[in-house]
Amino acid sequence: MLIERIDSLPTDEIAGFRVRPGKPLPFGVSHIPNGLNFSIYTSAGISCTLVLFHKGEDQPFAELPFPANYRIGDVFCMVVFGLDDEDLEYGFRVDGPFDPDAGHRFDSTQVLMDPYARLIAGRDSWGEEPDWKRPYPYRARVSFDDFDWEGERPLEIPTQDLVIYETHVRAFTKSPSSGAKYPGTYAALVEKIPYLKDLGINAVELMPVFEFDEFENSRLHADTGERLYNFWGYSTVGFFCSEGWICGDWSIWYAS
Repeated sequence: MLIERIDSLPTDEIAGFRVRPGKPLPFGVSHIPNGLNFSIYTSAGISCTLVLFHKGEDQPFAELPFPANYRIGDVFCMVVFGLDDEDLEYGFRVDGPFDPDAGHRFDSTQVLMDPYARLIAGRDSWGEEPDWKRPYPYRARVSFDDFDWEGERPLEIPTQDLVIYETHVRAFTKSPSSGAKYPGTYAALVEKIPYLKDLGINAVELMPVFEFDEFENSRLHADTGERLYNFWGYSTVGFFCSEGWICGDWSIWYAS
């Protein structure tokens, strides 16, 4: 006897892609069998469109409006099948009221970065002047969460025994005097661990390492003409992703 399969969530097709209503949690993008679940919260937005790009390209290859029944409360969520995770960048267009006095500045012509993105590309080199005309400078990508910790465990040092050293990754290692092989990166910070241990340090607290825009409020020094940057990073673009230039070239971790 042939039993007809009945799914509680039927498969639809939008812009040539098979889709289903998604799950509201977790926010951002997450893997499900054979697909990706996209979830974004907006309390005042009235509609949302998922915008898909091939890696590094300025124009999207597909835009998928969220159907009304793909919204749960204030969360738009959709599963998309058949995407190439490695070649994918994505963002959202969110439409809603434009009322600055009430705090609303919706503009569906703009592609917004996923605020829950755990992998962000597009601004990977410190101080490199961006193309301000580029329609989508910060690019959310899909994180695979497959880093091998090789059995590492937390040190579990009692709070009262902590000797904490607060530092800025770039400032601590960028100068040639640091002697770091890969200055201004996490790799350089790792190089300095023996030095910190010799000082009696057993915990390091890093100043902002989340994605931020060093060109925010950037200007030229009135006397010297030197470019001034948002150096410290206390104005975050993405709270769930490390700054690209701090990470550096990941191949150095395996070559050293």
